[in-house]
Formats: sequence, C-alpha cells, structure tokens
Amino acid sequence: MASTLKKAICLGWLLALFSAVIWVAPVQAQGGFAMSGSFYAQKLELPQGTILRTPDIYVVIFNNSAEDINVKMTTRAPLGVTIVLSEYDFPLSANSQKKLEVGLDIGMEAVPGDYKIGITAEPYKEGGEGIQIVGGAGQEADLTITGDFGSVDISTVSTNGAPVPAMIILFRAYEKDNFEIARTETGSLITNVSPGNYLTRVYIAGRNLAEESFAVAADEQKTISLTVKTVYFEGFEIVPLNQRDTETLVMVRVVATVKNLLDAFNDVKVNLLVSSDTQQDNINIISLSRLEKGDVELSNNYVPGDGWRQGVYLFKLELEVGGQIYTTSQAKGLKIDETGKASLIGVGSATDIAPSASTTSPADTEAGSSFTWLIIIGAAAGVLIIAAIIALVIRRKK
Repeated sequence: MASTLKKAICLGWLLALFSAVIWVAPVQAQGGFAMSGSFYAQKLELPQGTILRTPDIYVVIFNNSAEDINVKMTTRAPLGVTIVLSEYDFPLSANSQKKLEVGLDIGMEAVPGDYKIGITAEPYKEGGEGIQIVGGAGQEADLTITGDFGSVDISTVSTNGAPVPAMIILFRAYEKDNFEIARTETGSLITNVSPGNYLTRVYIAGRNLAEESFAVAADEQKTISLTVKTVYFEGFEIVPLNQRDTETLVMVRVVATVKNLLDAFNDVKVNLLVSSDTQQDNINIISLSRLEKGDVELSNNYVPGDGWRQGVYLFKLELEVGGQIYTTSQAKGLKIDETGKASLIGVGSATDIAPSASTTSPADTEAGSSFTWLIIIGAAAGVLIIAAIIALVIRRKK
C-alpha cells in the first residue's frame, strides 16, 4: 500500500509539472517547428490612420529539427489593416530561431470594430518535386479599431526648457495592463490615439527619469512636456568607522557617484548636509568648473565640530549648478547610543528626483505577472491530479 501510494504521488507531481509547462509555454509547434513571442498577448485599440511600430511586439520562429528549411510568413487582417513584418520569406538553419518585429498600419478606410488578426509561419523545402509545405504555426491577437481619435505631442526638456534627446515610450492603459503603442528616441513623439487612458515614460541610458499618466478624449490635442534631470546621485552610502577596541564611532565616511547622462554642466558643486538635534552642517565636498558627461566618484570623511553626541544624525547630498539646487540624494540616518556606538537607521526618501532605474519595458513586467499566474494555475491543476490519483489508489485497495 505504501509503495503504491508513493508511486502515485510521484506520478502526480510529474503530471503537475507537465500541467504547469502546458500552461506557461505560449508556443505553437508542429514537427519541430514552432512560433512564440509577444504578439499573441496583445489587446490593441487603435484609431483609423495609425501607424504602430514597437520592438515590444514580435514573434519568434523556431526550427528545432535537424534540417535546414525555408519559412514563409503570411498574415490575416481586416480590410484597411496591414500587418507589417521585418521579413516574409527567409531560410532558417537547423536548431536555430529568428525574431521578427510586428507592426500595424491602420488605414483611414478601415472599418471600426473588434477583430482577430493573425500571423502564420509555414516551413517549406525546395526539391525535385517542387515546393513542399512541411507544417506550420501561428498566433492571433485582438485588435479594436476606433473611429474617434485624439492626438498626443510628447516632448522631453531640461530644467531650463531646452529639448533633451531621450527615449519616450507611450503605453495604452487597459484594465490592469499597459500595452506599448509607440516609442521614439528623439525626445519628441507625435501620434494619433484612440480615446482612453495612457502612460508615458522617459528613459535615458536605460534609466527611467520621468513618467506621467493622462487621458485623451475624442478630438483632443494633448501636449505633454516632461522635465528630466540628467544628473543624479547613485550609490550614496554612509559608512561608520569605529574605534577598534571600544567600537565607539570615530568618523563617518560618505561615498557616492555623481552620474551625468548627457551634456556637460558648468559651475557644479556637491555639498554634504548633516543635521542633528544640536548641529546643522553644510560642507562643500567638491567644486567643478565643468562637469563632463560620465561618472565622478565622491568620498569624504565627516566628524562634527562639537564631537559625536547621543541622538540621530541625518546625511544628504546636494548638487548645485550655477548656484541653484539641481538635485538631492536620499537621506541616510545614523543613530548614536549613550555609549557612543553607531548604527544605521532607515529614514526613507528625501527628495531624490531620479526615479528608480529600469532596463525592461512595462510590457515585460506585465508578461512576467501573467507568467506567474500561469504557473500558479498549472500547479493547482497538478494538485488536483495528485488528489484524484491518491483517492483512486485508496479506493482500489478497499
């Protein structure tokens, strides 16, 4: 009985794993030929007259066989809609894959409504008997064409209003998901959009520097100017340096990096601000006649003029450009106890103007969320299978 039950449980776990794989693998395959990618997950809502180009919408063609093949791509879309692929006919070597970006052209003649659009990949061989089709794979996506539309004009500028070249990505907010519909790397994005809610984000050197959510109504012309600060502090830390024998605090070492992503700045200063119940210090760490593009490493040792006192000390960096405060760091906290020993404390964010870095688009994040849910569903299915097998074994033993 125990041996049979153990075998049943093992079989159940294997089936659970298989169920999860089935749920999480959005690949359509036949005979070693398969298609994956993000196209199938799209829920696009676009107005007439829209041209959509984004690297976040794509398909990947796999040749998992031991033979070289040729691949022919075909599309299915309503009248007035063109699915644009980077290639339509190409060779694909054995055990290799190819990624194709997918674009959409929605003509003014396209009829508003809800549609299923599709992409099919057909592998074929050329020989003495002519062209032989040897399988196929495909994906579908949802497309809604709207007759009403507005327009958006998004630009990125510096703190003094000068244009800043940056990557701008525009997303359509759909329920809990964000779907990318347009991007540019010039710092200016102008396009038509259907009425609804949107999110735009600005990236420079892979770092998300600004974002804004907004709504667009029919016939509305929305203008958005996003201010980006291309100089910021990174890796700001305070390091207590203690007396070796007593472990009491001697000094604090302040370290950070000033990162300048774009143009050079003149007359730049970095100040260390330290505050406590008994003292306020403003210490100039470095002064530069010109801050070039790139990184500047900072290191400074701090000891208060009246010595360390019991209590909390807050540390923050401040960067000036031309005598005006340009940006500040997060605040860091240090607590001194009655014996003179120090410990770091969390005090939250001060006025750190640069949002957290992100090297992947929100479409990737949403895909990861969906992936997690699919795994959960697959695992749940596996648990049900295990329970059913155990119940069947017990019933037979009776």
